[in-house]
Amino acid sequence: MRRNFITLLVCLLLVPSVFASRIINETETIDMQGAKKIYLKGELGAGEFNITSENQSEALIANISYSPNEVEYWVKSNNRSDKCIIDIGSERDGSFNMDSEENKWDIKLSTQYPIEIDLDIGACESDFELGGLPIEELSLDVGAADATISFTEKNEIRLKEIDINAGACSLEMNMIGNANFENFNIEGGAGSFELDFRGEYDGVSTIYIEIGLGSADIVLPKGVAVQIHTDGSNWLSSIDIHNNRLDEVDDDVYESDDFEDADDKIILNVSVGLGSVDIRFRK
Repeated sequence: MRRNFITLLVCLLLVPSVFASRIINETETIDMQGAKKIYLKGELGAGEFNITSENQSEALIANISYSPNEVEYWVKSNNRSDKCIIDIGSERDGSFNMDSEENKWDIKLSTQYPIEIDLDIGACESDFELGGLPIEELSLDVGAADATISFTEKNEIRLKEIDINAGACSLEMNMIGNANFENFNIEGGAGSFELDFRGEYDGVSTIYIEIGLGSADIVLPKGVAVQIHTDGSNWLSSIDIHNNRLDEVDDDVYESDDFEDADDKIILNVSVGLGSVDIRFRK
């Protein structure tokens, strides 16, 4: 009798974990319904989120694997004027392991329509391949995330502004020059940042980088005219420009020889509170 009671008790204790680990696969599709532009907003909570681009008529296709006992998600849309407004996100109860399969998203965005992106990225793993997307504006609020954002193909329209507010995160951005941006702004907190600005440039691109407490590795493309403004180094912080042939034209202002006459150029402004910034040039 005692043995049967113990067996029953063990089974009852195991039931919640069995149901909690149950994974459901869903596909969510958003059609344009006559709209001409996409506005994507969302709150990406604990989980794993991947974004890629696709030459598709649908505005968004999302394949979602999740545990319904642990995660609640939403994919909603409405059309306003000529915009297809998409709202995505998820919430999770209890503790979370970012390596878990309990909330995994694979999102495909259409390359056929201009798009604005405004995402709040929480404690998650995210890998965004935004190359080839005709992005007009990009705004990201990055919390305690491990995030990689790449632009392996050129944006064929001019991106007005990239605006990033980053907290205690690990953020890697690759081939940012292909985003074809006018302005790039990042305010970083206590995190680590790898910012690779190589890519294809058209016109003047201005970069503002402000690091409060953390470190940043910045890569600039060789062969593109550049002007760098820094607030100098002190005993609390350091800004080092490596392997360069820049002239100091004013206090803490550096230029390449071809800057004044170049049509395509980068203006970089760097400020650091307590931490370090390293700037390098690569092909």
